[in-house]
Amino acid sequence: MKYTIHYTLRADGPEGEVIEATVPEEPFNFEAGGEDILEDLEAAVLQAKVGESFELTIPSDRAYGPEMEGAFAVLPKTQFVDEEGLDDTVMEEGEVVVMRDDTGEELHGVVMGVTEEEVEVDFNHPLAGIDLHFSVQLMSVENDER
Repeated sequence: MKYTIHYTLRADGPEGEVIEATVPEEPFNFEAGGEDILEDLEAAVLQAKVGESFELTIPSDRAYGPEMEGAFAVLPKTQFVDEEGLDDTVMEEGEVVVMRDDTGEELHGVVMGVTEEEVEVDFNHPLAGIDLHFSVQLMSVENDER
């Protein structure tokens, strides 16, 4: 089944800062059982009727987990060298960097600070440690017959 929803996502409750919101021209679509949606949100959508609106708060430990102290790394600038040399543009505070761990898995991090020789990167998920509040409307359900 394919589901189409509109939602507003807020940090830490219904009055919290808006993190993300769909617009009528671009709703959010997902397939049941896929990996595009948080498990608790999917379960709530599956219980809703088309046209129905609902509110849902997902605690951080059921969403993206707590912010972990060990997910911060101070890396030498030499790790940001590619074929073209040192890429200073990715080393600006707030920039997202993509790196690989020892197993080759991609890690996404946010640059927290830069010194003459090093770059501090936070590899926590951007929504780690935040309770997520969703205001959702189920727009449509489509039977997926392939």
